[in-house]
Amino acid sequence: MTDLLKLYAMDVDDLQVISAALEGAITSPGEISYAAKARQLSLTVSRMRWEKTSERTPREASRIRCGVLIADIMNIRSRGIPRDIPTLGMELLSIHCKEAEEGLHQISLIFADDRELELTVECINVALTDSGEPWTTDKIPTHDLEN
Repeated sequence: MTDLLKLYAMDVDDLQVISAALEGAITSPGEISYAAKARQLSLTVSRMRWEKTSERTPREASRIRCGVLIADIMNIRSRGIPRDIPTLGMELLSIHCKEAEEGLHQISLIFADDRELELTVECINVALTDSGEPWTTDKIPTHDLEN
């Protein structure tokens, strides 16, 4: 079995590590689920295995299926994420976190094409777990940071 990544974030620094691991991950609206009673958001992504990819050897690049769970959600808002197109491919660019009112935090999942999920959380409680076997890919995300 492959080295599977399992990460847990309880503070902003931890969340930055998870954000880096998920940069360029591909998901779709149908793979994002919010359970209001449980106050949890889950998403399934195909993430780049950056920890195994070298810029010098892009032929060895690989992806793996990965589950992400964000808990203790007080409020959720989305922008540009069409619920009526469940198979629309969306690329996760980064995850940002900032303090909000009354000791809460705001976690933003920033996707390409001006799409965003904004979560107000009671505390930072995020888990990432790889699943299954990786597959090779020659599609390595690159982003123009100038625009």
